[in-house]
Amino acid sequence: METSQDANPWLEAARSVPAPPVPEVNRSAPDSPVHGSPLQDSPAVEVETEYPRAVLVAAHGGAGTTTWSHILGAVDGGNIEHWVSEREPGDIPAVLVLRASVEGINTAKSLLAQYGVDAFATALVIPAAPGKLPRRIASELRILGGAISVIHAPWVPDLLLKRAAHASSSDLSPKELTKLTMMLANQGIGTQGETP
Repeated sequence: METSQDANPWLEAARSVPAPPVPEVNRSAPDSPVHGSPLQDSPAVEVETEYPRAVLVAAHGGAGTTTWSHILGAVDGGNIEHWVSEREPGDIPAVLVLRASVEGINTAKSLLAQYGVDAFATALVIPAAPGKLPRRIASELRILGGAISVIHAPWVPDLLLKRAAHASSSDLSPKELTKLTMMLANQGIGTQGETP
């Protein structure tokens, strides 16, 4: 019997919210049109495919899951242990959020070993500082990238001055937001952030 203490309200909310449509364009030409017929000049048919709405789960405390779920319009899955324990077979894989630090990367590796790569769609790496990554961090991220796709979030200094609940998609430039949401869409994960 499941008690209210054991239930993860964020995961339950994610299951109850339908995924936003993210269009995938499939162009199909008409079958052997007659030269000069209206079928030749008709626009291509578009077929939309819905991606599941992203569920972001923290690999460790302070990973930035709450902040980035607000920015991306994703579901904050909270703590990894709650998400994995309440996950059902039909649920979408989560986006594993971690800081670009040795501790964050090592924790992510441990979680991948413990729960399996199939539990996660991708890893979203949040920069710990502006500028170029230290050599050891870059090397560890390449190793992590051998097991799971890695997406790097941009450094946003204004996020240091905000509470996580006040973060929004307007904190990123449209170009950065589009790039990030497209990288997630390429992994089959939908967000409510801006896409072209």
